[in-house]
Amino acid sequence: MEKSHFEQGKLWLVAAKYITAYDAEGRDKYAVGVAMAIHAIIKANDALTFKFTDTTARRHDDARRLFEELINRNFIKAEYASYKNIIQDAVSNKAKAEYRGAFFSKNDYDDLLRKADKFVKMASEIIK
Repeated sequence: MEKSHFEQGKLWLVAAKYITAYDAEGRDKYAVGVAMAIHAIIKANDALTFKFTDTTARRHDDARRLFEELINRNFIKAEYASYKNIIQDAVSNKAKAEYRGAFFSKNDYDDLLRKADKFVKMASEIIK
């Protein structure tokens, strides 16, 4: 099951890159890209938590806490502890991107995309 969560995360990331590369749309594509990158991070985290604890976050706000638990229980190397900030950034921006219609610039998108790429890469190394 963790592989399914992880594959979905990768697809969210591919979709984010695709939609933001689409020339015919205006600046709104960056808000959509941000939302998709957020989902990539959340699903990659779900894959990790499911692999080691057979659970996923019931609320997005639980995602960071569950990731920290994986670090504390030594399921994930301590060198990845700072990745909890990537999850927090994603969760903090989720409602803005999906429900509040907040403006996200190309720079905002690029920053979150780098974080999503980094998080998904880390999860890939652990999920294998």
